[in-house]
Amino acid sequence: MNTPRQHLPVLNRWMGDAPGHPLRRLLDWTTSQPEVVFTWWRDPVLTVLEEMLVVLEQARPVGLDSMARDFRGFDDPSWDGMEQFLRHRTELLVASLLAESGVPFRFNTAPGGGPDLLLDSDPACAIEVSSRSPKSLFNLSQVLGEGLRARGLPATLTITADPIPPVEIRSHVRDTIVQRFLPPDGSPGVGQLRVMAAPPRPDDGIPASWVTITHGGPGITSYSAPYDSPHMTALARSVATNVLRDKRKIRQSQALPTLLVVDISRSDLPDLRCWEKTFERLWEPNDAFLGLAAMVADPNQRTPTLSFSVNPYADPDRVAHLASQLSECPAFGPLQGPT
Repeated sequence: MNTPRQHLPVLNRWMGDAPGHPLRRLLDWTTSQPEVVFTWWRDPVLTVLEEMLVVLEQARPVGLDSMARDFRGFDDPSWDGMEQFLRHRTELLVASLLAESGVPFRFNTAPGGGPDLLLDSDPACAIEVSSRSPKSLFNLSQVLGEGLRARGLPATLTITADPIPPVEIRSHVRDTIVQRFLPPDGSPGVGQLRVMAAPPRPDDGIPASWVTITHGGPGITSYSAPYDSPHMTALARSVATNVLRDKRKIRQSQALPTLLVVDISRSDLPDLRCWEKTFERLWEPNDAFLGLAAMVADPNQRTPTLSFSVNPYADPDRVAHLASQLSECPAFGPLQGPT
């Protein structure tokens, strides 16, 4: 490792010496420019992480040592390994917001699960942190590009979607696309393909999503959708189905009054402008979380953007109590409004 330990000291200590840690390439990236001593210098991804960890170490919440051990245990430099690490980073980010604001909490390290962050309040309440990273256009572009490069072929791909981008490409359709562009027998693949990536959902007003992939062209993957697009409804539906009503999440929501925070940063179009209005139609009477916050967290910045939807079936007193416990944390300020 070419980075002296006195620089980014907390991050270096948390990372340890695992050669395949997902952050290792950022620290050890080399350059041919002789005047550049440390290529990581002022890298915003690394400096933001250092700041987060410094805040947490100053607050010393219970369970921090366990989080540090988990941080050090990541040893997979692939994209899948980075995805796993980023989920861990999301929990640390939310925790650092609480710590910086002086909100007392602890990490839940008890066996058997339960919400991630336990607020030191009476009565007790909690925050569960999760992520939704559906495999859609960005992931497809990555897979096809890597496959083309491995075959010594130009990796320029142009991908467009109409009338809206898919939140998640159906797995069998994705497999078909990969096989058509990267035939298993090594023969040349197709130059262009148009497929239905996601079926219509007429009950939700969501049209079918068609994707066109071209080998060549300007090399741009387009994720655009109009304001208040049905794409947002589809993304909210995906969060409701795959996170809010996941069996494990349901058990966590029933353990004690809990706010669910879902990081949607790694979806293709993480637009939060209509989130509250979109999600208010999706709550069901059996949902036990007090509310849901969709979060977009830029890895280059300390402060994420959150958009809140309060469960209309939840006990208003419990919601008000949770909001009061988080009132000192600016990122959770909007939670005060509906109460």
